[in-house]
Amino acid sequence: MKIWYQSSSSYRYEPVFDAYGKTLEEQCRRIVRPDTEVHVEGIQVMIRDIENQKALQYYQNIQSLNNMLRAEKEGYDAFVIGCTLDVGLEEGKSMVNIPVVGISESGYHLAMMMGHLFAVVTSSSAFFEIFKRQTDRYGVSGKYLQGPYIYSASEDEIAMALTNPQPLMDKFIPVAEKAVAEGASVIIPAPAFITTLAYRAGLTKIKDALLLDTISVAVKTAEMLVDLKKIGIEPSRCIGVYAMPDRKARRDAFEKLSEVFKIKDPG
Repeated sequence: MKIWYQSSSSYRYEPVFDAYGKTLEEQCRRIVRPDTEVHVEGIQVMIRDIENQKALQYYQNIQSLNNMLRAEKEGYDAFVIGCTLDVGLEEGKSMVNIPVVGISESGYHLAMMMGHLFAVVTSSSAFFEIFKRQTDRYGVSGKYLQGPYIYSASEDEIAMALTNPQPLMDKFIPVAEKAVAEGASVIIPAPAFITTLAYRAGLTKIKDALLLDTISVAVKTAEMLVDLKKIGIEPSRCIGVYAMPDRKARRDAFEKLSEVFKIKDPG
């Protein structure tokens, strides 16, 4: 089995993300079966602070969707969106005929299985607003303890955290402890980079509450969905939200759209 893990970093395109990408590979591979291969790749053009730029999120979605098509063409069995914005998730599920897993969607649903209430601890009010809307969209808001649970972290602090995660964890942990005191039995660290820092720091519990490794959850969910697909358990491709056009209609549409969807600076 082959799984493509799509990072929102520019791993494989910018050397500054090499250490992060290799840590992601380690984090992904430790959870899957020996016969499962996980390929981790970033996006070619990364836009920083994308959570604050709604219009620019579209172009991150396009890069993710293009890689979904590439993954399907190259024989991958599943695609994991490793960006907590779940970029291109809905579109991707109806575009390719392999399982597509969103890291936030899979994390929220497993959190409900692991505890009564879950909280998302994050680094900005923009992320908080995104995650709050996600819980409504995914139908899990009844189990979501919204807080907000936010700690302050600068770009420089986040950039330095992979080599030395403890200073950022020292900011994260008190906020997570507050969420536990207010009723959360599962803590979701977000965005995904924070999950990797918690992994590097060996952090799995906060005041006896589970600290959910959403990266591992997403990859393991992808592996499970591939297994289920083999026995006929998969979304309908003929009716409902994940219905797909036939091969010819899809090819014709893509040929037309590829000429249109280009961007130039309007000046």
